[in-house]
Amino acid sequence: MTASPEGVWSPSRAPVHEISLKVLAVIADEATHTLFSRVIPSDELMFASDLAEGIALAESGAPDVAFVDVGLGDGAGLAMVHHLKAIAPEATVFALATRAELESGAHAVALGGAGLFLLPLGGDEVLNAVGSVRLRFAERALRMQLEHESGRSARAAGWIARVAELADARDRNAAAQQVAEVFVEATGAAAAAVYLIVGERSSELARAAVSGPLDRAPAYGAEADILDFARREQLIVVPLALRKLSAGHLLLQKEPGRSSAFPSVRRPDSGSIATPRRAPLLDGLVKLLATQATTALALLAERERSAGGAAMKDPTSSAYSFAYYVDVAGREIDKAKRYGRRFTIATIVIEPDAPAAPERPGDLAFWRSAPAAPSNALNPGEVAEHLLRAVRDTDILARVDENEFHLLMPETAGLEAHACHRRMLARVAGSEKRAGYLPKGLLVGVATFPHDGQGLAQLLRIARRRAEATKSSIVHRLPQDRRSLGEIFGLLVREAPAVEDPLAIAAPRPLDLSVADTVLLATSVVKNALRGGAVFILVAHHDRLSLGAEVRALVGPSREDVVLHTLDLRSSPGCDDIEALCVLAEHGAYALVGRNHGGFVRGIHAADPLLADFLAERLGRAAGLRVFG
Repeated sequence: MTASPEGVWSPSRAPVHEISLKVLAVIADEATHTLFSRVIPSDELMFASDLAEGIALAESGAPDVAFVDVGLGDGAGLAMVHHLKAIAPEATVFALATRAELESGAHAVALGGAGLFLLPLGGDEVLNAVGSVRLRFAERALRMQLEHESGRSARAAGWIARVAELADARDRNAAAQQVAEVFVEATGAAAAAVYLIVGERSSELARAAVSGPLDRAPAYGAEADILDFARREQLIVVPLALRKLSAGHLLLQKEPGRSSAFPSVRRPDSGSIATPRRAPLLDGLVKLLATQATTALALLAERERSAGGAAMKDPTSSAYSFAYYVDVAGREIDKAKRYGRRFTIATIVIEPDAPAAPERPGDLAFWRSAPAAPSNALNPGEVAEHLLRAVRDTDILARVDENEFHLLMPETAGLEAHACHRRMLARVAGSEKRAGYLPKGLLVGVATFPHDGQGLAQLLRIARRRAEATKSSIVHRLPQDRRSLGEIFGLLVREAPAVEDPLAIAAPRPLDLSVADTVLLATSVVKNALRGGAVFILVAHHDRLSLGAEVRALVGPSREDVVLHTLDLRSSPGCDDIEALCVLAEHGAYALVGRNHGGFVRGIHAADPLLADFLAERLGRAAGLRVFG
């Protein structure tokens, strides 16, 4: 343990004898050197035999204690005392003098020296001098520590008072924001995020507040998912819980390169409480703040439940709140499991920088990914109104955060949800009459119970992943001025290798198979689709190609849950050799398009719902059929 360069002892509450000092002795007598080495072996000693060497050591070593022989250099040592106070102001300087030099020694004390010792020195004198400095350092450090703790206690009282007022907040989100800000101040964290439990019986958490650079934290998720995110990002987790009462979790991000003390930590991978080295006051304070915050948040939650509709609606739109959505979804899951029914959820994400309308009304209805002016961006409030017009009265639209909505569709299977998906896109694009338009700024993903998951958390993850996947759909790469099927086919084949993530499940793959192998691929897709319930199938049919005939034979007699369109494309210019298949099933979508060249089909295929919709609509238009009502 050493004293700091400013002369302030840094470790707190260490024994006085453990404080190490830097001691400079400027004296030519070798016997005195030996005395210093024997008497104070635990401190850092610096010896100088002349004044020049002593000044150099003082400038480089910043001594805490200095002993100077005023008789060095024919009395120049007296000036050394004054010079030392200039280059090491925190140093304690003692003058050394013989009886003949007592007058110079007295002058040295007048110039700032702390005391005068007669030569030759005794060991007790050296020990007492160094010990007095050591004790002064300890007293100063203790005083600073007490002042620091007193100031922190005063700040802690302010934080406790702020948390105590949380029960008067207008809602849980406002209270959570206060909790995040208080914990950032109290712990020195770089950022904080508060996740609160939504619903009475749910393990779902929604991000209610964030302070600092933690915007990348998920807006919602199951408790296990949130804790897994905290583990990956190396965040500190403070449970907002008290005995059997749980309000959620607080995530803290440590300031990079800062050794701030943090509270007891819940390790997301084990669920245990780890206790790293920390300040006892801070640890106790964090526990107290977390307990108070939990109580206040639980009181607010009970108040919101007792207020009935107060927590049902999102205050900034016509949508419901996420908490109400989770409650309804929980009841829908129970009902679906009990009675063997289905329902579908949709995640709707609005990209703030995406364009809101095509440049020219006559352009092809699939937009390119191009930057847009802020005035042309999708407005979440307006989007919510369009979505509500596209869904049924029994569907529940909820707002999760500024740019994300969730839709619960009771008694709705996957194929019906896919049709709702098309209606939502059409509504946002402008009107039902322009159903071919696709707003790139609106990402929609659907997940159906029980095909895609048995619990809400799993369904939400799948729906969100599918929504994100639509962002890179190949249809967004098509220029707006291509209208004929021949041109569109050429562009699809050309753009397929340019897909950013070729490993994505919806990414298009090149197709280069014989007609026989293409038929096997198509029949495999159709068989899998038919096993899941209702299916929409559109296939190109030509006399000299076998794909349409094979699919029609596979489907067999007319079925209520299967919509089959076999289209003759010979009347459309340049389409006589096109082989195509579009499948929309309860559990997914598939599109295949290629040209037959000498018995081989060359093109692309993908499990992309946007591509399946697009091709089905364009193929139907080429054959004079409106495939989607």
